[in-house]
Amino acid sequence: MFKKVLISDDYRGINQGVLAVLNQAGITTVKQVQYCDDAYLQIKSALKNNEP
Repeated sequence: MFKKVLISDDYRGINQGVLAVLNQAGITTVKQVQYCDDAYLQIKSALKNNEP
């Protein structure tokens, strides 16, 4: 199962819905960003720090 999840959508309501489902599934490490550029930077940073 997933341990960390990155949610990226420009509609905050969609992010909140996905977050609720993830919380119900027991996934607690979730980052939310609104734009794909921010998501890319989060992924790039996690890979650089060996924390994918």
